[in-house]
Amino acid sequence: MTLCLNRPLFPVLPLAAALAVSACVGAQGPLAALPHDAAPETVAVAQLADDLGRMPEAAGATRAAHTPDSPPDTSLVLPVRLVGRGYGQVSGQPGSTANERRLMAIRAARMEAFRDLTEQVHGVRIDSRSMLRDAVLGDDSIEALVAGEIRGARTVSITPRDGDSFEVVLELSTDTVRYILRAAQRRM
Repeated sequence: MTLCLNRPLFPVLPLAAALAVSACVGAQGPLAALPHDAAPETVAVAQLADDLGRMPEAAGATRAAHTPDSPPDTSLVLPVRLVGRGYGQVSGQPGSTANERRLMAIRAARMEAFRDLTEQVHGVRIDSRSMLRDAVLGDDSIEALVAGEIRGARTVSITPRDGDSFEVVLELSTDTVRYILRAAQRRM
């Protein structure tokens, strides 16, 4: 499988930063940790995480009053869909015929699109290690791990690119993401 690693991670990074910051600020959830200029998609995913974090609370619990420093009002945010993109190169695939290699490239692109959705829904675990010797960087390694379950993804398109690759686009509705996160939370 050929991976396209130069695609932007903009849907994942703001949420990952918000979740990391929320862990440091105490009882506040991801929504409270967002900057005022957060993208609507980021606000919607943070709202999902906040909703799931409040699930055990009593039904009559109310939210804290908004202050000038509070995050944007999310009551006007329309539901968003999460989109995952994947790319697969035909010539790098095993197979005895061109059609077999094309099908394998589409399958590889689809798997990468699922990974992209998993990154957005469940996040990315980053492990980093740097070794210094005499104030000189000797070794620097970063590992990323994506784990989770995706259900209900809809195939939006399968598009040939450049004669030797395919792009697959998958999407999840907000309701589907909410369902996936609730199911994952029950397993914990």
